[in-house]
Parts: sequence; structure tokens; C-alpha cells
Amino acid sequence: MKNELAMALFSQRSLTESVAREQITALSEFNGGLMCPDKGSEFEPIRTPFNPTDLSGPIQWLTKPQGEFLYRKGKPVHLSGEMWNLTLPPTSRFPSPLFSNYWTGRFDGKWAERIGMQKVEDFLSEMFRVTRSEFALLTTGVDLKAKNQSAAMYSFQGLSLESGVPGFYWINLFSDDLAGWLGLSTIPKELASLRRLAGGGWLLKFCESPDQCRDIDVLQKQRAAIEWLGAERFFDIRFPDRKLEAPDWNSATFRNVESTV
Repeated sequence: MKNELAMALFSQRSLTESVAREQITALSEFNGGLMCPDKGSEFEPIRTPFNPTDLSGPIQWLTKPQGEFLYRKGKPVHLSGEMWNLTLPPTSRFPSPLFSNYWTGRFDGKWAERIGMQKVEDFLSEMFRVTRSEFALLTTGVDLKAKNQSAAMYSFQGLSLESGVPGFYWINLFSDDLAGWLGLSTIPKELASLRRLAGGGWLLKFCESPDQCRDIDVLQKQRAAIEWLGAERFFDIRFPDRKLEAPDWNSATFRNVESTV
């Protein structure tokens, strides 16, 4: 894919059979099947035809500990993604990640322009609602790589909500609780636009077009917003090993933080 857009959603919702079905169905049925995959698989390469009327296979793949549902659409591919179940097996000596329901995806830039960027934004918002995510992002692949991959590392860093917010991007979605903890409503309006989502949560946007998300003025606004809310709460690729302040996600205090704007 060229000039791709990248999304990520971070959820604590356990991937039971009913939750997996709900997520895959939401993907398949959004906007009359606009994002419905034509191929799906548990592993690469993705060659198995995807049948939205029979989700037994994808559900089985995804609900297993360390399970995955990989999908793609188009030839050439203009949409692809992965739903990850990061839960560890019961026999593991280590605890499972708190955000074990993790969804990543990519959209071809030209295709996204053709269907309308608003539809891609609406898709992210709807999947944010369905997954009951705490945080989600949508940005260009170039922007995601620049903020999460150093020259010395092949793999991405910082995309772990447990240890801190993974930075700011073109579009950022926050649960009510996370928005309240951050004090999101205090961000000056000249830095970013903040609006309430119909299904709950908040959307923070730093520029109108993803083509602008690597512009110097946009990056400066994001940096200023991070400093305003507390740099110690956000991952920064310049200081990848810095210990970050993160909320006590499941505490009553965090869940009762005032989150209205």
C-alpha cells in the first residue's frame, strides 16, 4: 500500500467468543460492507476466503491465548489489519498484558481519499466504541514509524498503553476515564480540536488532513499539548527507556475521575 494510514486500538475487553464475534461482525458490516475483508487467516500468508456469514473459523483463531485474526481486502490490497489476543496461556508464569485486546490496521492512502477520509475516521470511532477501547489512534504510517521506531531498533516501541500514553497523532481517541485523568479538556483550543463522540469518549484532532501530520507546526502543537498535560505521561521515542506515569487502570479512583468537558 502507498501513503498508508495506520490505526491502533487498545482495549481491556476479554476476547470471549461473543466479543470476538461482535468485533469481526462490526468490521464486516460497517457502512454496508465497505471494510469487509475478502481474505482472512490465523497466520501469514492470508489466502483463505473470508465469509461474513460464517465466522466460526476467525472466532476460533482469535479467542485462543495468543490468537490472531489477520485480514485484508482488495487486489491490490487497499485494506489490511490484525486483531490480536495477547492473553497468555493459563500455564504461563507471567501475567497477561492488561490491554490484551489489541487491533492494528492499515488503509491505502489513495483508496482512503477515494471513499472519503471521514469514512475512515468514522470507522475508527465505531470500532473504538465496539471494542470499548481506552485509547485509539489514526495517522500516517510515516508518522507512526517516526514516533515509535528508532534507527537502532527494527521493532516498534511505545505502543503499550499500560506504561503510558503512546504519544499524540493525527487523530486520537480517549475513553472518558483516560480523558479525565489526563485533563484533556484543558488543552488550549489553538493546539487541537476536541469533540465528544456519540458512543462515548473523546476525539482529539491536530490537523484537518493526514498529509499535514508531519508538518512542523503540527508537530510543535502536539509537543506543546504533551507538555501542557505532563510529558511524564507520554511515550517519547527520544527517551524510549524513560519511566512513565500511568494511571492505575482498574482502581476506583481512576474510574471515578471527572471526565466531562
